Amino acid sequence: MNKELSDTLSGEERTQSFFTQRLNRQWLRSHRVFETILIIISIGAFSLFLILYSINSRIGNILLFSLIFIGTFILVARFHHLQITIILIACSISILLANLLLESFQWSHIVDHYMEWEVLAVVFGMSILVEATAETGLFDWLIIRMMQVTKGEVFPLFIMTFLLTLTLSTVLANVTAMILISSMIFTTCQALDYDPIPFLLAAVLATDLAGMATLISSLPAILVGTTAGIGFIDFLLISLPFVIVSIPLCILYLRKFFPPEKIPLKKVPNGIDTEMILSLDPWGVIENKKHFYLAAASMGITIIGFALAQFLTIPIGVVAIFGGILAMVSTGTDENTFLSQLNWSPLLFFGGLFVLVGILEETEVLIHLATWLKAISGEDLLLSGILILIITAVFSGILDNIPVTAALLPVVSDMNVIHQGTHPNYLWFILIFSGALGGGWTPFGSAAGILVVASLARKGRPLDFKFFIICFLPISAILLILGGIYLSFLAFVLGVI
Repeated sequence: MNKELSDTLSGEERTQSFFTQRLNRQWLRSHRVFETILIIISIGAFSLFLILYSINSRIGNILLFSLIFIGTFILVARFHHLQITIILIACSISILLANLLLESFQWSHIVDHYMEWEVLAVVFGMSILVEATAETGLFDWLIIRMMQVTKGEVFPLFIMTFLLTLTLSTVLANVTAMILISSMIFTTCQALDYDPIPFLLAAVLATDLAGMATLISSLPAILVGTTAGIGFIDFLLISLPFVIVSIPLCILYLRKFFPPEKIPLKKVPNGIDTEMILSLDPWGVIENKKHFYLAAASMGITIIGFALAQFLTIPIGVVAIFGGILAMVSTGTDENTFLSQLNWSPLLFFGGLFVLVGILEETEVLIHLATWLKAISGEDLLLSGILILIITAVFSGILDNIPVTAALLPVVSDMNVIHQGTHPNYLWFILIFSGALGGGWTPFGSAAGILVVASLARKGRPLDFKFFIICFLPISAILLILGGIYLSFLAFVLGVI
């Protein structure tokens, strides 16, 4: 099948598929309503700032920079294709206002104290590794092998997609894994006449679950792990058991929500052409087997390096860059062409994010939030964990789990001071779990959800946001509750975190 997926679907089949909608006047009107409401809120907020600033400049500054931060990530979630532009404009405005309104503000101080260079190094190194590996055809090879193992049957293919996404997300970071998997899903479903939406949403749930599995599996995990100084193995021993136990629960939930008999778009009289699938040669997509094996070996060496970094006291950013360079050199990739094609947007995004969070700290916004939370919870660690869990989960879904996690890092660090001697990592793992799972209940709470919505829109099948929330809110809430109970058991019963 060479045509776009949308060209293969009749009007009746579109109606029967999983809650999609066409681009229509109602959808456009919703855009206008959102933009109008945003303009009204912005005008009202700026007016309130002028009033408060004239009364108390300190309170006015807190309000102003909080609104800039929140507004920035509402816009990023709403207009994801312009995220770098929005972030850089917000940074420029924030720095300009900080120079005008904050006493003794210095740009160099923000860069020195708040720029997380190790996070940037991990993102950069893993981006190189994945791009070099993809050039060898490894992921195309996986598509064919997955179809052959399942023989194209709906439910086995559904489970295989979930498990493959989960596995890739634990070692590649969920954004990268989602980009690769979504392409694989569209290709596979187009060939078999299956509705791609259930597969894509299953992949989103897999990336959310995998986002807390390892230290490198998601950007929030990298942020928290590097800030808290949690080793790769220590992280793995705490998070991975919960992820493994949650897999059957997620599969049962997905099977109930997406019955296998409703996934095929057409009834094929003779069934699936199993012979055709089994006759495909997976090695036909590999141009150079030597490069294929070297790329796979580079990825394996990098993962082993992450595991050993904790014992050798080597920064994981160094390991990531080494792994990326090793893959690029061993596969014979032309570095000039390769680096020019590399996706630099995550580095710019994170750089801008760290600047915004740094200015929030300079204006004492986060200090006031930490003080307020400590006043509510006192020295009760369990209550502190519940508060962090709820706040992170709710705001991760509304804004985006990356900026919410980044903003709460200094808050959790401040709250954790009095518990450092007894339960040093309990609140940190609460932040990791709630950020990963809380970002999954809306389509703009995590990068994976945003990528899926954008991919479907490009295929002419925009996804109903209401359906996305109906699908993921129950399982996200269940996993959050179970995750909180699991971490509390480890902390207060076993005393291991």
